[in-house]
Amino acid sequence: MSHIPLGAKQRLTSYRKIAIAAWRHPRDPSTYSWLDLPVAPAEAFLKAYESDTKPSLTHYIGKIVANCLEEHPDLNHLLRARNLYRRSQTDVFITALLSTAAGKDLSGFVLRDVPGQTLGEIAKLSETALGLLKRGEDLEARRSNGITAKMPVWLLRLTMDLEDVAHYTLNVSLRKIGIPDDRFGSVITSNFGVLGIDNALVPLSPYCPLIVGVGRTRPMPVVQGGAAVVADCVTA
Repeated sequence: MSHIPLGAKQRLTSYRKIAIAAWRHPRDPSTYSWLDLPVAPAEAFLKAYESDTKPSLTHYIGKIVANCLEEHPDLNHLLRARNLYRRSQTDVFITALLSTAAGKDLSGFVLRDVPGQTLGEIAKLSETALGLLKRGEDLEARRSNGITAKMPVWLLRLTMDLEDVAHYTLNVSLRKIGIPDDRFGSVITSNFGVLGIDNALVPLSPYCPLIVGVGRTRPMPVVQGGAAVVADCVTA
């Protein structure tokens, strides 16, 4: 007799396989915090911003976080062999929800040296990277998905453990075998607000120490000029 009654076995997307292989039972410390931020000033700035590609609130927040890490480099470190090393640049990974044959899948792209890019350049680079992902033309993503699709989860976990040692202990590049360097950079940004979610505690990735989630814009009570008013806000 079954311990838990189960339905049909589900087909795993690439991200679900990677998540199952990467995460174990929680035991390491994690810190969560959130802020309710009025978005009217940001939206006004973005609307007036002159650029061939209009930046979104996700680009705006990613740029702010990257600039903060650049201004406070003590926050931008990599733990390698139980020692901290300061990163030489600040890269931002932006998540993207894609439609695949196996269903909805989470993917994304990394933007390099974000503090050195203008907001318009970030928007343009993001538009290009997202287009490549949606058309299946991102070579790094295709290689990673190809490797993931061929492996059972138990073997994928072993492979990811070996990758972790190579990348984050030995600091060895694995590009020659199709595994990209520093895939997630200094921070991951995830705009789950596009799914209609107000707020969420995003599980931390074993490969990136900082994740910033952005909820949907919604009216909230705030204090302005000493009085309680209603303003459009996001929770990040």
